[in-house]
Amino acid sequence: MSAPLLSVRGLKTWLRTPAGIVRAVDGVDFDLHAGRTLGIVGESGSGKSVLARSLMGLNPLSIEVRAGGHALYDGRDLRSLDEANMRRLRGRDFAMVFQDPMTSLNPVMTIGEQIAQPLRLHMGMPRKMAHERAVDLLDSVGLPAPNERARQYPHELSGGQRQRVMIALALSCDPRVLIADEPTTALDVTVQRQILELLQHAQQERRMALVLITHDLGVVADMADEIAVMYAGRFVERGPAAALLAQPRMRYTEALLRCAPTLETPTRTILPSIPGRPPALTAPPQGCHFAARCRYADEVCSRPPALAGDPHAFACWHPATGGPAHG
Repeated sequence: MSAPLLSVRGLKTWLRTPAGIVRAVDGVDFDLHAGRTLGIVGESGSGKSVLARSLMGLNPLSIEVRAGGHALYDGRDLRSLDEANMRRLRGRDFAMVFQDPMTSLNPVMTIGEQIAQPLRLHMGMPRKMAHERAVDLLDSVGLPAPNERARQYPHELSGGQRQRVMIALALSCDPRVLIADEPTTALDVTVQRQILELLQHAQQERRMALVLITHDLGVVADMADEIAVMYAGRFVERGPAAALLAQPRMRYTEALLRCAPTLETPTRTILPSIPGRPPALTAPPQGCHFAARCRYADEVCSRPPALAGDPHAFACWHPATGGPAHG
């Protein structure tokens, strides 16, 4: 395989809050190649969205404590770039589909203006050409009457239509890396499938690298080449999607899969849940972050397990299938 498009090593993003310093992302490693999809899964509050915003340089500088690590893209470390250089990359090389398009789109600009803006900024298109391209992009993401939609404002569209606009906006400058943060949240099942198929088609057509952030294991099972399971600011398991889903090793991954419904799950079934709560990231435990919720935990779990193994890596002293523990 060719060299990775994006190589992340030891990435840390700590946030300053009234409760103290939150270790939202606390040492994350991964490689992302052109045309490949990395699915990042985990509970709410695990650090997935902060990781995405860290790669895009979108965390507010007033609260972000940059504690270390590197994110190498095309020979440059994204973490060392100033805001002016990051702005040149955002939209052109890197793009993001946000979880809530209603709060991400500008309410006082028409849809067409919002899509045309990066085309004029990054591609140097004249106003008329940028508008025509915006209409073409709206048509390409399946919005009916794209000329009319281009003249409308975000509040005039449905949730699914706004998400399609976000995808058109993200794709406008043909980015090499697309980050989709919970792109189907609050959409009905039929619209969810349409949005995911749209992302897949766009990726295949452009050979983009895709980071898909979700709490839905079914989504990553369908779309991801590799899955990273995130818990309390860290990746606790990472590997090829088929292998990880068929044979999870880390006990947290095993518990997540046990809680997920399947096609065979009877309706009105009460699904199992993981007891307890994730640790407070202002003062995370020294050892395994999942130990307090794990029925297999013992004294050895007070020591931090290392994420080890290739290509299927996991951080667990008592792995699910009885194989050797890593640490």
